[in-house]
Amino acid sequence: MRTVLAVFAAVVVANPQSLDSPSIVANVSPAVVLIKGETSTGTILGSGLIVSHDGKIATNLHVIRDLKTAGVQLASGEIFEAVSVLAFDDRKDLAIIKIAGFDLPTVELGNSNDVRSGERVVVIGSPRGLQGTVTTGVVSAVRDDPAGAGFKLIQTDASINPGNSGGPLLNDRGQAIGVVTWKLRGSEGLNFAVPINYLRGMLADLHQPLSLDELRLSLASVKIDVFTSFNYPALWKSLSASKIRNLRFEGDFIYGETVLSEEQKQVQFDTYELKKDGQGYKGVIRSGGTCSYLPILTVGQQYAQYNRCKFERKIEFTSVTPNRIEGRGFVPPNGSKFDCRKCTYSKPDVWTPFVWIPQ
Repeated sequence: MRTVLAVFAAVVVANPQSLDSPSIVANVSPAVVLIKGETSTGTILGSGLIVSHDGKIATNLHVIRDLKTAGVQLASGEIFEAVSVLAFDDRKDLAIIKIAGFDLPTVELGNSNDVRSGERVVVIGSPRGLQGTVTTGVVSAVRDDPAGAGFKLIQTDASINPGNSGGPLLNDRGQAIGVVTWKLRGSEGLNFAVPINYLRGMLADLHQPLSLDELRLSLASVKIDVFTSFNYPALWKSLSASKIRNLRFEGDFIYGETVLSEEQKQVQFDTYELKKDGQGYKGVIRSGGTCSYLPILTVGQQYAQYNRCKFERKIEFTSVTPNRIEGRGFVPPNGSKFDCRKCTYSKPDVWTPFVWIPQ
């Protein structure tokens, strides 16, 4: 009997620091912020975690990289309108920004080397600007970056949405073990965070503060990456669709086409042409093909009629690196029906975001 009690006691105290989800949220949410800013194309929303009492905040680089103005709102409702940049890592999509804070609440950083598949995690952030939103899940895996950029990612099934980017992924002790970065579009439960130990290294190597304008100039300059070929990959795949694109990079221009079988080429085409524009690229998608329809006849037998439809739509690449292309296309929305006879869709085109990675 004594042996049984001894074992039971050991199990109970094995992890005395473990907290339930409400306690984690109560402890950490005061140190999770909403980041809001304006770009040349609209408003950007993201999240961040305060990592020092004097106002250093970790977030994703993609949250701030195109901002012309930015502000930070604390969980308390306080707003800071001046933001500077102390460090960034384009490869790992991390950034450290600074506000003029004093005695601010902070998030304790954990050790991402200790992360295990199956452990419970909590995400706090501002999806769609809804500050203080909480989701829970588990660590699904710790794996290599799918784009082959040479670093690890933590995969989780905890739900994330636009606006969660830059927020903390927390373990059951309320420690940040990752910075939420992206989700696999068109899927459920395939979400990723950058391990927090990469951020620890950046905190130990801060540079002089940069303005948002200086950050954009720095990102626009050509950098030598000894681990990446100077030639961009030719074949790119979408994270949300099965299409493969063949791209050709020529100076300020990018040309491309969707990879089609010989049979498909007989009835359809899909080409891209973009030109350097500021920090990104803008251009057009030219697409089309042959389709068939049955005409409405009052008498006699119906025979299929054929039509050749062509379209030219806008496309933008907002971020281009050898490992990842982010952008948006002006295309028919999901669920839109096509009228072959008129070469029209039932719904107007909308801007649709996408992410491509090397095939």
